[in-house]
Amino acid sequence: ISRTHQNFCATKDLVEQFLQLNAQVAKIQNVLTQDAANPTGPAENLLYIHYQIQNLESLRNSTLAKSRKAPADVLETLNKYFQQVDDLIKQFEIYLWEVGKNTIALVKEGNSAGVLRLVKIIETEEKADEVAAIAEATTPVELLESARAIKSYRIKFFDVLRDSINAHVHQMYQAQMIDFHELPLAIDAVLEDLIVVNEKLSPRFPKKYNIFQFFVLEYHRSIYDMVNNIIAAPMEAGSILILLKLVRDYYSNMSSRLGVGEELLEPRLLDDREDELILNYIQLVREKLGEWLNNLLNNETRGFLERTGPPDVDRNGKYELNGSVIVFQMFNQQIDIVSGSSRGALIFDVLAECCTALEEYQRAWSRILEFEYDKFTDRSPDLAEGLPDYIVALANDSMKCTEFSEVMISRIETLMDDPFKAQAIEMLRTSLDGFMRIVKRCYGILIDITLKDTLPALTRLYCTEWYEMELVRLVVGTFEDYFNDFQERMQDYIFTKYVNELQDRFILLYVESLRNKGGKLKLPLATEKMRLDLEMVTDFFSKYKAPKRVKAAFDVMEKIIAFIESNGSLLFLDFYTLWKAYPDIPLPFVEELLFKRDDLDRTQVREVLDQIKTKVAEERECNQNLPVTLFSKFSMK
Repeated sequence: ISRTHQNFCATKDLVEQFLQLNAQVAKIQNVLTQDAANPTGPAENLLYIHYQIQNLESLRNSTLAKSRKAPADVLETLNKYFQQVDDLIKQFEIYLWEVGKNTIALVKEGNSAGVLRLVKIIETEEKADEVAAIAEATTPVELLESARAIKSYRIKFFDVLRDSINAHVHQMYQAQMIDFHELPLAIDAVLEDLIVVNEKLSPRFPKKYNIFQFFVLEYHRSIYDMVNNIIAAPMEAGSILILLKLVRDYYSNMSSRLGVGEELLEPRLLDDREDELILNYIQLVREKLGEWLNNLLNNETRGFLERTGPPDVDRNGKYELNGSVIVFQMFNQQIDIVSGSSRGALIFDVLAECCTALEEYQRAWSRILEFEYDKFTDRSPDLAEGLPDYIVALANDSMKCTEFSEVMISRIETLMDDPFKAQAIEMLRTSLDGFMRIVKRCYGILIDITLKDTLPALTRLYCTEWYEMELVRLVVGTFEDYFNDFQERMQDYIFTKYVNELQDRFILLYVESLRNKGGKLKLPLATEKMRLDLEMVTDFFSKYKAPKRVKAAFDVMEKIIAFIESNGSLLFLDFYTLWKAYPDIPLPFVEELLFKRDDLDRTQVREVLDQIKTKVAEERECNQNLPVTLFSKFSMK
């Protein structure tokens, strides 16, 4: 009777639970739907929903266990009836693992209680799993009051976290394909999340979870795979440097901010392939610099070769090309990119590539300059006007390059340390010297062009025309035209060099003109006219140089004039004065001067020459180290 009473009571409870099932499911469903809309918190009903679902699940398990021997149609009806409970459990677990994915977000938004509720549910289910496992192992199936499936919530929770981490890192990978510069920011965000895990999330989990270590290792493994995928594809030069710095900063920050040493972060990012990436970077820099310089040279040299108009001028009115500014902008950009690298060798290698590109740039301009000048000297029919102007522009541009090189040397002195600094500065000095050679060649060619225009007058000095015309005034007029143009358009340093060297070369030509074929020294008219010419020339050069320096430079002509107009016993003395100042003066030239004089006969010339040769031989025997003067370049051809 007692057992019958118990069965009736149990049946009554079961019937009442069945009658309330639909209402309970609807109520829980409503609360669950509202909370599931916000998986990042506050998850206030999480424990309530879980408790109610546990009761429904217990009812289902108990009912189905007691109905094992029921007819198949009864079991099918029960399963259909409890399908709403099964669906509710699935929806709850979806919501629960959404909360699990967002544990860091929960803490960040101040919903730490939601994390505690999540942990409570996982622990409750783990204990229920243990009880069910023991019961299943020790109790016959037919005696079990309810059969509970093992849920393994803790394992599922870690699987959800792992999937969430992988999905997050995959989003980072997709984002870097659009803008690689965003990747370091994304990695920094991961580090910030790990700090949150360490400081706020970890204390809310049981120690056995090792939640911080789990996050660190899973993020590291996922980032490792992402980095491998990145380097497996072609990379731009800038992206390689960003990646190298990212990896270096990653290990540094993990150690300094989280206390996680490199030995725990295995496998190593990049698998020690940094050197390979650096070589790839250097190759890309080489290719990019070559491409940029080719484009630049094509644009710059087109204007130089075609010369359809005058060159551009800068704000000071000086002719200019744009190459120097663009070239050093490119190089400074490359140095800027690698300057954040702690690898001195990388900065050195990039600088070496820049200097190699500079050498090619210099060679290209040198070839073009010589090619155009050869056409000029050959009087080629396709010679365009304006070559001197463009040579001035090239000289100015090359001078700017020397200034930019000096600035870069100063920068390298502060940017790099030994042992690379000295070599880097030496390379830049070599590049600077290369540009100075172009500058020197430019003003050398301009001197050639200037003097070439004076040759028709210079070759007739001391001939009949010279006595009838003011040929030196024509020479000075030519100089004046060139000097006025160049002084306005040429950088001051280059113009000063041009004036100094042109003066020296002109003096040599001026002296050599005394050997002009057909020239005669008709005294005293010749020396009078020579002094007037000399005064005209020195006055002209004194406009651009200190008069004392000009007078000293033309001293050779003063002494030659004194020697030419000398007579009798003074002739030898005036020669000796000339020879003491210019001991390398060729004696055949002296002999030629004496024979060109119309006031000396051959006998007198021979006597003087004998004295001269004897004295010179004695002097040279006594002094083997006589000074070298402009006559070392004097031509007797």
